[in-house]
Amino acid sequence: MPDVYLLCYPSSAVSVLSTAADTLAIANTLASMQGRRRASAAPFRWRLAVADPSRWEALANVLGCPCVPLDALSQAGADAMLIIAPPLFDHIAGLEQVLSLLDRERAAIAGAAAQGALLVAPFTAVALLVSMGLPGKLAVPWLIANWMRDADPAGRLQPDQPVVSSENLLSTRAMDHVHAMLTEAVARSAGAALARTLGGALLDQPERGEAVSIWIRNPDAPRESVVLRARRYLQQNLAEPYDLSRLAAAASTSERTLLRHFMKSVGMSPLQFLHQLRAERACHLLEVTTLSLTAIAEQCGYQDMSAFRNLVRRHTGLTPGAHRRAYSVRAELRAG
Repeated sequence: MPDVYLLCYPSSAVSVLSTAADTLAIANTLASMQGRRRASAAPFRWRLAVADPSRWEALANVLGCPCVPLDALSQAGADAMLIIAPPLFDHIAGLEQVLSLLDRERAAIAGAAAQGALLVAPFTAVALLVSMGLPGKLAVPWLIANWMRDADPAGRLQPDQPVVSSENLLSTRAMDHVHAMLTEAVARSAGAALARTLGGALLDQPERGEAVSIWIRNPDAPRESVVLRARRYLQQNLAEPYDLSRLAAAASTSERTLLRHFMKSVGMSPLQFLHQLRAERACHLLEVTTLSLTAIAEQCGYQDMSAFRNLVRRHTGLTPGAHRRAYSVRAELRAG
């Protein structure tokens, strides 16, 4: 029975760990439906690994697992899996502040890696691995791409791959691909047959406590989740004013249901996600075009230049002009 450790810490996206626990629970249920596994032990059991277990008992209860100290990771076997929660931050300086407080967590990750455990790093969780010198390639989340290029010049980065499987590392560059990464983790730990069954299930997951049979009973149901439809709509209408009712209609669901599923899957509200999309578009245009700041702001949905400057500053720690001077293609050519 593979042991799975969910690594959590202050300022981490616990919603990703909830998604992982739900996915493992579904995998267990699907495994029990397979004839040769009937009446056998469930393939996965998970634990919440934290520095101070007494502070995290409530979350462990929500995730349906015990809470263990970080030291337990040094005893993880070669068939164990460690899923690392991504850090939450507003800008790169905030990320570096969070990372500076996670020495015990990095030591625990190193201990699990030394035992041969599979390390699973969704989205910005790869930031914890960058400075550890572990063998293997890493995905590059769009949110911290520039920081990763500066922090890891050793050629381990795979910027064009949504999910990177290398050595005993699994990583993904976006939250969109967390389900695909977890399916790959299941394949490594419990076999390709169960992973195929899990991967063929609908992307929309039930609320905790609902029967999985309800979730999979309609084989003709649309396979595209409300979250995926909402994300696509935001990406295609990035410069349009935010309208939750219109977004919910585009996702074919209610506003309340959309907010619940979006927060659970992405770890932020649709509006926060839109701000990140706009910030990423702004940085890209600043780096590779000669458009004026006003034109870039308009393409990112901002008529108010003050709001646009605040957006870029929160995302990068720099003003738009300073970011262009530091990271534009012309700046790189001058440096070369």
